[in-house]
Amino acid sequence: MKGVIRFLVFFSILLWYGIVPAQQAQEGRRQVHIEHADYMEGSERFGKNVQALFGNVRFRHHQTLMHCDSAFFYRDSNRVHAYGSVHVIQNDTIDLYGDVLFYHGDEDKAMVRENVRMVTKNVVLTTEFLDYDRRNDVAYYYDGGKIVSDNNELVSDWGYYYPRTEEAHFRKEVVVTNPDYKMYSDTLLYYTISEVIKIVGPTTIISDRNEIYSEAGFYDTQKDIAQLERNSSIKGEEQQLDGDTIFYDRNTGFGEVFSNMFLHDTTNHVIIKGDYGYYNELTQRALATKRAVLMQIHQNDTLFLHADTLRADPIPDTEFQMIRAYRNVKFFRPDFQGRCDSMVYNLQDSINTFYKDPVLWANRNQMSASSIKLYTRNRALYKAELIENAFVIGPEDTASYNQIKGRHMTGYIKDNKLYRIDVEGNGQTIYYPKEEGEVIGVNKAESSNLTILLEEQEVTGIILRNQPSGNLNPPDFLTRDARRLEGFRWLEEYRPKTMMDIFKHDVAPEAVSQINYSDFHFDRSMPTR
Repeated sequence: MKGVIRFLVFFSILLWYGIVPAQQAQEGRRQVHIEHADYMEGSERFGKNVQALFGNVRFRHHQTLMHCDSAFFYRDSNRVHAYGSVHVIQNDTIDLYGDVLFYHGDEDKAMVRENVRMVTKNVVLTTEFLDYDRRNDVAYYYDGGKIVSDNNELVSDWGYYYPRTEEAHFRKEVVVTNPDYKMYSDTLLYYTISEVIKIVGPTTIISDRNEIYSEAGFYDTQKDIAQLERNSSIKGEEQQLDGDTIFYDRNTGFGEVFSNMFLHDTTNHVIIKGDYGYYNELTQRALATKRAVLMQIHQNDTLFLHADTLRADPIPDTEFQMIRAYRNVKFFRPDFQGRCDSMVYNLQDSINTFYKDPVLWANRNQMSASSIKLYTRNRALYKAELIENAFVIGPEDTASYNQIKGRHMTGYIKDNKLYRIDVEGNGQTIYYPKEEGEVIGVNKAESSNLTILLEEQEVTGIILRNQPSGNLNPPDFLTRDARRLEGFRWLEEYRPKTMMDIFKHDVAPEAVSQINYSDFHFDRSMPTR
């Protein structure tokens, strides 16, 4: 009996192979071939031109070989429905596994269901629902799937995988898991050979070190290098770096920004901006140039400072930074403005030092010296120190000026108002005393050391120490030159009147003197990356 069955199966296969060539010639299509089955049956109960195959079933179509436990072959439509231990082999390079297979020969399409697994080289795709369009070489799912490639696991609701180019597209609820980070997105492209992710929609990358956001760009998962190209940011514990385009190296912590750099230091309440710059999250070094701006919050106001180049470097063994500004420094705050060649701001002791003929304006007062130091406490200015060639000028009217001059000068400030000035060395002053609001004369006084007391920007008293001398003259008794101390310069025209004025590159006022930067231990070398 067994021999009869085997003969019938063998005869049916021979009969089938005899029919196929004629049918192919008639319809111009490539028919699916049955290569093996332990048992085959054709019956009206299965339908017309339908064959049932059982046991070690094997089909072939083009370069595709299909294995299963059992199958129904629909000759008219050139389709196969296969069940149990489904294994599809494509060109000996792709292995597709599942529990159920619907194969449409005329469309070159395999639809695999339940416990689906697609393996090619180092890539494994798993899902419960997979269609493989062999003609266009694309496998896709719509109800959740996962691709594992080396150290990367990519999960999404929808996915498209192109085995020939080894490229995968993911949509909706995309999650990439790497040992060092997790990536969340709505749309991603993944190149399995290079293991590069292309960002084509809002994407967030979260790690222990930082949180990265971008809407376009690339992330190389092998080299841990990113090119972020739209609305990009890198947020650490204390700093956030934004920019139109950011090149980021996770290994070195280096982020380079092209266009609209924005670095926010939340610890020190400082923002650095520029059209180009970089920040290293490991060394905490930063640089900005091309319309570089430093913004610092002072109580309810913000100071805007511009320079050709801004840089920030960590102060060793502290959580603070040293900020330096080079060339054409200008700054603006509604009640405080200034300009100089270079500046150093020590965030540890809150001392801001202006170098090379700085000029500062506080309300109606102008301060100048070879260098100036400003001291802040609780983000409020409380003292100004003018070093060498110190000069303070306050207009009395359009033609008259109160003036204080000396070698070294210290001004004390409360509520943003100057209330006392101490002068050490070669102290000189010209001021206009008043009675009942009227100027009664011009007071010229000299002393090696002196103190000026002010109230509401008005001089209320002068204390002369060490060999004082002075005189009071009628307002019109002295000539214009006699009413001005040597070195007098009223520089209102150079004063930034608005925030945008800090970007004006006008000719700097004539310098009082040149100083040696080494006297102030000012390191002008550029930071390393």
